[in-house]
Amino acid sequence: MLRNPSAICVLTSLMLAGCSQSQDAASSNELTSSDFEHFDGWLGNSAGALTKDQAHSGKYSTVVAPGQDYSLGYSNELGKLSPNWPSKITVGAWILSAGQTSAKMVIEVKPGNDNRPPLVWEGVDLSKAVTTFNKWQYVESTITMPAAAKPTSLLKVYLWGASTRQPVYLDDLKISLAQ
Repeated sequence: MLRNPSAICVLTSLMLAGCSQSQDAASSNELTSSDFEHFDGWLGNSAGALTKDQAHSGKYSTVVAPGQDYSLGYSNELGKLSPNWPSKITVGAWILSAGQTSAKMVIEVKPGNDNRPPLVWEGVDLSKAVTTFNKWQYVESTITMPAAAKPTSLLKVYLWGASTRQPVYLDDLKISLAQ
């Protein structure tokens, strides 16, 4: 049995370092991940879009529902997400729906923070992507970065209700370099 406190600290550090190496290797392509316990990057002016009704992790998620067409949205400049210019990125999130939905997980790349049309607009059809109801399911999509995108271009991710008839929740967003 070790009785030396510094030896215990060294052994504990080595064990933790060994555990984190495999975790670091798995997340080496991850650019960011975010939930609703921390609001870095999340935008929205609708208090109803943040809810405690359901959550994949923590206490909060964002929602679209009848009368609530847009969730909170994630927005960040591409140059802040990655020091190297990505050719493709994968956006994934945990989605929960009570049944068939018309909602979409929208991924946009905009030229800037203005009203110009997006360089990329992809609406992931959740009626096809969510195959199990009343259970959290991971949904992801990979987009190719357009040639016109700049480091100041904005990546946006949000739910669009598209007249959904029941609530659809999003939690635990992850953005990574595509392989």
